[in-house]
Amino acid sequence: MHWANETAQRLIENHASAETIVCASGISPSGHVHIGNFREVVTTHFVTKALASKGVKTRFIFSWDDYDRFRKVPAGIPEHFSQYIGLPYCDVPDPFGCHSSYAEHFEKEFEAALESFDIAPEFIYQSQMYKSGVYTEAIREAIIKRFQIYDVITSFKTQDWDETQRQNYYPINIYCRACGKDTITHIHYEEDEDCLEYRCECGHHEYTELEGFNRIKLTWKVDWPMRWGHENVMFEPGGRDHSSENGSFQVSTAIANRIFGRPAPDYIAYEFIGLKGNSAKMSSSTGHLITPSDLLKVYPREIILFLFAKYHHSDAFDIGLDDDINRMYTEYERYLSKFMLNEPIDDTIRDMFLLSGAENSRLHLAPKFSSIASTLPLIGFDRELLMKLMADYNFDNPVVLEAFHMKCDLAKFWLENLNTKRLSTIQEMFNAYYYKTLTNQEKNWVDAFRKIIENQIITPLDSKDLMTSIYDIVQNETPTLRRKQQKRFFEIIYRLVLGQSNGPQISILVQMVPTQQMIKLLSA
Repeated sequence: MHWANETAQRLIENHASAETIVCASGISPSGHVHIGNFREVVTTHFVTKALASKGVKTRFIFSWDDYDRFRKVPAGIPEHFSQYIGLPYCDVPDPFGCHSSYAEHFEKEFEAALESFDIAPEFIYQSQMYKSGVYTEAIREAIIKRFQIYDVITSFKTQDWDETQRQNYYPINIYCRACGKDTITHIHYEEDEDCLEYRCECGHHEYTELEGFNRIKLTWKVDWPMRWGHENVMFEPGGRDHSSENGSFQVSTAIANRIFGRPAPDYIAYEFIGLKGNSAKMSSSTGHLITPSDLLKVYPREIILFLFAKYHHSDAFDIGLDDDINRMYTEYERYLSKFMLNEPIDDTIRDMFLLSGAENSRLHLAPKFSSIASTLPLIGFDRELLMKLMADYNFDNPVVLEAFHMKCDLAKFWLENLNTKRLSTIQEMFNAYYYKTLTNQEKNWVDAFRKIIENQIITPLDSKDLMTSIYDIVQNETPTLRRKQQKRFFEIIYRLVLGQSNGPQISILVQMVPTQQMIKLLSA
């Protein structure tokens, strides 16, 4: 059983009396939302889909933590934005000038990507929630119980309990009414009068009633459990950094129990995603990232979702943009055909297809991605010619044609922008140096292949008989060994004709390379 279904079953058992199971996730719009953050949303998405498949009503909420402070200027943002450090994201201007704020720019960018994946949570903007005053009572409770909160947080730390720090502790950040920043040097609260006093580095000093003062945000480990209660959250995933023994989730769980009097939601930790060939953690601030929109340039949405569903939430994995793209397509297409034809398939793989929305996929109707990607550059990306070479497919069917063009678009972007080494060309001269490295048996295979091509000039064979004669070049009584030798034989042909170890199907290669040129490239 897939982990999402296991999680859904546990939620059903733990919340048997609930009319609706509330599932949550959230991200701070500190910059471009990358695929590491995307795992947060996808994890919740898979669980809500699994619950829905079991007939359970769900509410999928996604919180934008846009009332968090702007901490530092990330890569790709002008350095002069350092002047806004300390403001909430919702009050920082859009560096690109197309939205009302820094927060909104990156929020709308990611929301558009989610729409492309048909993921539609209920978005909650925490800046609006805090400014509306709906959290005022919870903020008041946290301030009144600040010493208890300090004791809880300190119990998870190795540092000694400090009475002076305890007396000065407040589990809130205040954005100064004058300068807008959280550069506060002094806070004091009078419970009897429900009055807050603060001083800011800018020189502003203010007394204000807590009721109606909308420039306060609870600190993270208090804010999180407060929202669990406010939204009645029953499930939420969290990254590995929040999930350690003394991490945010454990601290927030204790605060939820002891301060707000409610249990923490069911929780699963997810591992980080990396970029192949780079051990650095993906980060908006460093610019070391891939966004979901970037992946959509090389994969259709169902393959991206399948890729995430393929791994257990506790497994780390790397995403590569080299030949991993080809391998992923090959794996997906192989299983997709079985899934669509309802052939026997592992239950977990079937779950992966259902979670990723593959029941609506049409990819299996078009030629394989690897064939398209290996052939297109050899014919100058001429799609009309490619359709003639792949005439076995019914391109008169608009669904097949649409899937074909989608794969062509994705392959073209991949080849031209991310994997230019695969922009192969037909060789001009016979590779005598490579030919000399072959064994006598391998040279005999090449000679036999050349003779078949030569005979095509005199006595052409139809495509089926031609391929049968080519496959019959390699003879071996042991099926496994014969397949291995055939694979080696085709690799040799690709090396001599294309200068690389792989290429389009041999049947297509024979059609697209002029006969005399093919003979020339195979002649010792």
